[in-house]
Amino acid sequence: MGISMTTKQTFRLLQAYESRNVTFIEPDGSWPMVWDRAQGVDVWDAEGRKYLDLTAAFGVAAAGHANSRVVKAGQRQMARLLHAMGDVHPHPLKARLARELSRLTFERWRKQGTVQNSKFKSSTGKTIFGNSGFEAVEAALKTAVLATGKNGVIAFTGAYHGLGYGALNATHRKHFRERFQSQLGA
Repeated sequence: MGISMTTKQTFRLLQAYESRNVTFIEPDGSWPMVWDRAQGVDVWDAEGRKYLDLTAAFGVAAAGHANSRVVKAGQRQMARLLHAMGDVHPHPLKARLARELSRLTFERWRKQGTVQNSKFKSSTGKTIFGNSGFEAVEAALKTAVLATGKNGVIAFTGAYHGLGYGALNATHRKHFRERFQSQLGA
């Protein structure tokens, strides 16, 4: 089930209705590609051209686009419970996933001697669940400040980490920051 729109039509709608600085569109319309569908490692654009997705959709499709096992698991869960308002009414799977993530990372690192910082009093890792890369960046920035006691972070020219306040503080891109400069401090 495709939504029949060309790249140009999509760009026109985004430029008319989407907030500034969310989707960057080259002035000549050469970038980005407008994805229409994907399967495995392949992605098709709005004009039907096929590409190899070397990004795995920023990791979201690490098991491949439209992976049948992932699709079936999603369908089973949505048929049972679509949304539990996780921070208010958590589902048991949230607790199990947090435990498994701790075991695979923090607890393993502690056993290997990788985690030695005395600030980490807990014997288990603590999880912050989010639904976007921006939320991951915000959590990482907060964690870095708490773990080091320092307020500064290094940001790379050309990097993009989202449009939240923490990420805006770390970006070099003036056009993202300018309207919020008074709230960002520096």
